[in-house]
Amino acid sequence: MSMTRRSVLTTAAAASIISSRASAADTLVVTGYGGEYRDIFMDTVIKPFEKRFSCQVTYDDSGGVDPYPRVRATRGSPGIDVIGETTVPIIILGAKEKYFEPITETQVPNLKYAFNKSKTIMPAYGAVQTYQYLALIWDTKKIKKPESWLDYWQAHDTYGDAIKGHLVSHGPGNFTLLIYALIMGARSKGGSETNLAPAWDMLAKQKPDIGFVAASSAQAVPYMENEQVWLMPFWSGRALLYAKRGLPFGVTIPKEGTIALANCCAVPIGAANKRLAYEFINFRLDPEIQKAFCVAYQASPGRPDVTGWPDGFVDAQITTEAKMASMVFPDDGLIAQKQREWTLKWQEIMSS
Repeated sequence: MSMTRRSVLTTAAAASIISSRASAADTLVVTGYGGEYRDIFMDTVIKPFEKRFSCQVTYDDSGGVDPYPRVRATRGSPGIDVIGETTVPIIILGAKEKYFEPITETQVPNLKYAFNKSKTIMPAYGAVQTYQYLALIWDTKKIKKPESWLDYWQAHDTYGDAIKGHLVSHGPGNFTLLIYALIMGARSKGGSETNLAPAWDMLAKQKPDIGFVAASSAQAVPYMENEQVWLMPFWSGRALLYAKRGLPFGVTIPKEGTIALANCCAVPIGAANKRLAYEFINFRLDPEIQKAFCVAYQASPGRPDVTGWPDGFVDAQITTEAKMASMVFPDDGLIAQKQREWTLKWQEIMSS
């Protein structure tokens, strides 16, 4: 039977649509950080996932440390399948505003092996794939080891005039790091996340000694490399990674303790490929993928049953339920609620 030009075009169009759908079904859009994180994430997570599932992952690091404004602006359809890195306050906010899909053991069976804390710190609209903690880092060639969070917040009292211009403060663009540091400062003076007044007072007095305000963790790295930074709060993962690469920085948990950071992921309600998104989250919690990423990035795992860590890794990381129990977990629901108020307060102090 002969085919008309119209039927040929119709058949070609249908084939094109089918091909497009097949391509979309095998494609996943994942967000994450840039810099060395991106390189490590690609090698230890994304490429192995693509190989196992015969798919293509589009990596989007354009959202910086917080892609949630994009989620909110698009009412849960930001063109993203997996928000690969976010925080507990954002999961709480996304659940409240109904922009995230539920994530349970039904969709992600590996959740059954997660830390107990991961199951209680947020609603079931996100998963914790790794942990870090808030560390205090110092240039071992320039100053003595800090013992207290007050050695940072009242650095002039500890180190004198020499510290001027060598402190880093983190700005609202790196909100979680900024607020966790403020909370530990407040706790060191008898306050907490419900009473940040002691920390705000110390920030105002600390301001003359601040040499640089970092909008992101990556932005602070060049200042570490040229040793302009002598003392700052920093996430343990990057801190230990750079120390391992030879930068002269020590990494410590001050005597008052520190806050654990749950590195979370989420699936927006408008995700185009939810089936593959859940597979990706489950894959990240596989023991071999956990080990590969955590060793390369110097992060703590999302599950305590991973074994065979290299020498020295366990001492610097959260790998057991006992070590997790020693971490501070502030009220992340309150932090989510107070983000705008605290951002404005920081801006008021820093601009005065």
